[in-house]
Amino acid sequence: MKSWLLPLLLLVPLCSQAASTPKEIKTRFNQFKVGDKTICLDDVTYANNNKMKVIENGFVVSKRKNVLVYQSNTLFLLGNEVTVNIKAIIESRIGKTSFSNQFKQAMIQVEGLDDPTRAGEKAKIIQSFQEVVADKDNQTPYSSVALTDNGYIITQAESHSTTISECYVTPYKKPEIIK
Repeated sequence: MKSWLLPLLLLVPLCSQAASTPKEIKTRFNQFKVGDKTICLDDVTYANNNKMKVIENGFVVSKRKNVLVYQSNTLFLLGNEVTVNIKAIIESRIGKTSFSNQFKQAMIQVEGLDDPTRAGEKAKIIQSFQEVVADKDNQTPYSSVALTDNGYIITQAESHSTTISECYVTPYKKPEIIK
């Protein structure tokens, strides 16, 4: 369930690891339950070799046939002093050759760019966020997904960056009632 924020969302797959089959991915997708949690650690490398770290934490809030809705909190670390925090409700739909992600609600907070001389940088980040939220056709092809024992890895690339997202899934466990 991952991979969808800022310009990183619209990436084309670059498989450095064997992709899982569509059937395997659909099976795993349909095994998710309400309350299951994910944490994704992303390494983003830009064409100029600059790097960025992204941490995503989310959990499934509802489920229907071939559809998961989850709440996500994503933190982009843009250097030592700038962070972007995005909170969102996202709907993921399983398809024939890909899954799609669509924002249902989203909020962005940009820290560290409050100096008026950096207003242009902040505006670019917010504009990019708005474009991604407005995208109704955000697809992640199955060829970019490799299932692991504990979750999945998504590898994506576009002309200006490559992203490797390593995601871990923790199934929901009902609390035990002590009598």
